[in-house]
Amino acid sequence: MTWDDKLREALDRRVGRVRYFKGWAAKRRGPWKPKGLPVALLVHHTAAAATSSVRPDHPGNQLGANAGVIAYVQNHYDVPAANFTVDRDGTLYVHSAYPVWHAGRGSFRRQPPYQGLQIPDDMGNDYMLGVEVVSKGAAKDFTAAQRETLAQLAWACREAASWPGFRMRLPNHRTWAPTRKVDSRYTTDELRALAESHA
Repeated sequence: MTWDDKLREALDRRVGRVRYFKGWAAKRRGPWKPKGLPVALLVHHTAAAATSSVRPDHPGNQLGANAGVIAYVQNHYDVPAANFTVDRDGTLYVHSAYPVWHAGRGSFRRQPPYQGLQIPDDMGNDYMLGVEVVSKGAAKDFTAAQRETLAQLAWACREAASWPGFRMRLPNHRTWAPTRKVDSRYTTDELRALAESHA
C-alpha cells in the first residue's frame, strides 16, 4: 500500500468531514525524506478568516465562508502551500499527501524534543506535513469543530506514518521558525494534549 493510500484510509476512518482536492495524491515537490514517510505535522494558522468568533452559528464559521482562504492555500504556488486546511466549520481539506511549500527557513537544532526528529536546517518541507487552521491568528480562536478535526487529523497522520506517539510530532510553525513566525497561538503542549485527548 502506498503512503497516500495509507493516509486516505486513516483520514476516511478518523476524520468526520474530509474533502480531497483533485490531484491530491500527485501534487508534490519531491519525495518524503529520509525514508519515504513524513516525521511530523507542522501546525500553522492562515492569519485570514471570515471571523474570529468561535460560535458555531456565526456566518463566518459556516461551510464555504472561507473558500477564498482555502483556495489560496491550494493555488498560491505550483504545489499547495500546505498539505491540509482545517476550516472553521471543522471540514478538513486535503491538498497533497506529499512534500509541498509550507515550512520555509527554520531549525530544530536547539529545540528539544524536536531536534530528535533530525531534520536538517531549512528542510522542513521535505520531512513534515503542514496543516493550516483557518484563523485570524490574533488569539486562540480555533472553534470546537476545528479542535476536534485537528486532533483527528493528528491521529490519522500518526496511524498512516506509524509514529510511536505525539511527543515531538506536533510542532508549531513558530517552533520551527521562532524569529519569523507566530503561529499557532496554541502551545505545543496544548496541541499535544488536544490530540491525546481524542484517542
